[in-house]
Amino acid sequence: MSKHPSLHGQRGAATLAITLALLIGMLVTLLAANRNLLIELRQSSNQAQAAAAFEAAEAGLDWAVAMLNADARIGTDCKPSPLATQSFRERHLDTALPAFTPRGVQPACVRGDAGWNCACPDSGVATPAASGAAFALRFEAGASDGRLRVVATSGALAEHSASIALQPALAAPPAAALTVRPAGLAAELFFTGLFGLSKAQWLRQPAVRQLDCRGDCGAAIAVAAQQGATLLALPGDLTLRGPLTLGSPERPLLIVAGGALQLQGAVQLHGVAHAASLAWIGPAATVRGALISEGAAAGDASLDLQRDADVLEALRTRQGSFVRLPGSWRDF
Repeated sequence: MSKHPSLHGQRGAATLAITLALLIGMLVTLLAANRNLLIELRQSSNQAQAAAAFEAAEAGLDWAVAMLNADARIGTDCKPSPLATQSFRERHLDTALPAFTPRGVQPACVRGDAGWNCACPDSGVATPAASGAAFALRFEAGASDGRLRVVATSGALAEHSASIALQPALAAPPAAALTVRPAGLAAELFFTGLFGLSKAQWLRQPAVRQLDCRGDCGAAIAVAAQQGATLLALPGDLTLRGPLTLGSPERPLLIVAGGALQLQGAVQLHGVAHAASLAWIGPAATVRGALISEGAAAGDASLDLQRDADVLEALRTRQGSFVRLPGSWRDF
């Protein structure tokens, strides 16, 4: 007797087909959703990297201006070093002429767990070893003397640039070796006419080193000058007692004292000193540059004072603080 297949054995085939179709549909939907999620994750990652590069490049511009205004002598790690012989400005720019010709050296910094790690090579392009947000700098000649173009790049994702200009330490050098404020001219206007800024603004310049010293401060000024400072401000009376040598024809000093300045003995100064009043006594002091007084100026005939045009020109064209020029910033 032959057996016929049971009709009940065919039950569930259509259900299985429908279930498989639903599973395939769900799989396709999941794949599509996962693809969109992966695209969004990649876009988010790219946006995060671009934002980090943007901020790193902007930080590079700010860092460049701050370092150009710092007077400390630095090593190849861009940090102050007692063994270094050049400041950041001297390392990256030829300061012998007012044009500030870039030397072609390119510093760079990278962000690590402990903060920024920077490299200031003696020549060529810096290559920091760490990985992370980073920027590299290059300097380009400006459109005129005293101007520069700073370009900060962060990989291939961001490039920012800005023009900077030198705010002279001595905007209008005095016409005489000994200059005394006229009686009818206010002290603030007298200062502004020579320095191009009010006294308060001039003292706030980043390139000005503040020395909290009163009285006999010759040794403190000599140490600061040896460390690289050329613009110095002291809050009160100042006595320079010889034997003492401050500044040089190539690197003159500009000293602004809040009180009276007195030269005692064999003091040799290349630069300019400005004070509320001036006095000097022998033996002879030697000044090559200029002395400026807001009040009285008195002393014996021993003072050897000569107006040195080269010294004054160096303070006008090669010393001071760099500032960004409005409207010069670009991020493309």
